[in-house]
Amino acid sequence: MIFKASGFIAVAATKTALILGSTATIRPRILRYDWSTSGTPTSDQGVEVQVRRATALGTSTPYTLQAPDPADGAVTPVLTAGINCTVEPTYSAGFLDDKAINPRMTHQWVAYSPDEEIVLPATAAAGVGFQIVGAGGAAGNLLVNTSVRQ
Repeated sequence: MIFKASGFIAVAATKTALILGSTATIRPRILRYDWSTSGTPTSDQGVEVQVRRATALGTSTPYTLQAPDPADGAVTPVLTAGINCTVEPTYSAGFLDDKAINPRMTHQWVAYSPDEEIVLPATAAAGVGFQIVGAGGAAGNLLVNTSVRQ
């Protein structure tokens, strides 16, 4: 089953807009994501965002995942999502994706085959986060949207 999750956070370095969490019983897969910024940019300097593995999910506002098919609305996801992190997740070294985008554009990533999907571990309280590492000329919020298969 596929679920959608969207997150946001005010643009600032080392802030996580969206964290997706797994459990010991599932291995969710990120199928696609995009990010953009709101607000009028202060310059064309890029905002850098990394997709990173987390070993602890930090503290965030819980987000209710949405099923794109209304017939699936009665299914409760096991996958968790949190937005607007107030305590940053604990991230592993390195990253899965690192992009600096002009704050006037949108970046989109799509897995072209099942082998390219980003797999979350079957580990409780571990997951994948979308963290700003360089604020650049962005103003307003970083907005992140994902499609995740549970």
